[in-house]
Amino acid sequence: MTRTALITVVAAGLLVSTSLLAHAEDPGTKLTDEQITEQVKQKLAMDDPAVLPGILVTTRDGVVTLKGKAMTTGGILDALHDAQSVDGVVRVDNQLKLG
Repeated sequence: MTRTALITVVAAGLLVSTSLLAHAEDPGTKLTDEQITEQVKQKLAMDDPAVLPGILVTTRDGVVTLKGKAMTTGGILDALHDAQSVDGVVRVDNQLKLG
């Protein structure tokens, strides 16, 4: 990974973390971890069906973990955005690598 790509991924992670902290959650519509995981997978599949098989999505206490490989830095950023856009997500732990 080039230095520029690494800086881009780190900066995107900081932006995602910041936006998640500002995300207001409606306590009346709290989703289970399983529901959050399924919604993240659905968003990933809609965004790019080819990327979903390479990404493992798990959720624990609202923290979504993304593991696996994405073909591009843009794919990683898209996956982060998809995960953080799901209601009930507290934080996204990005463990994706370029592959």
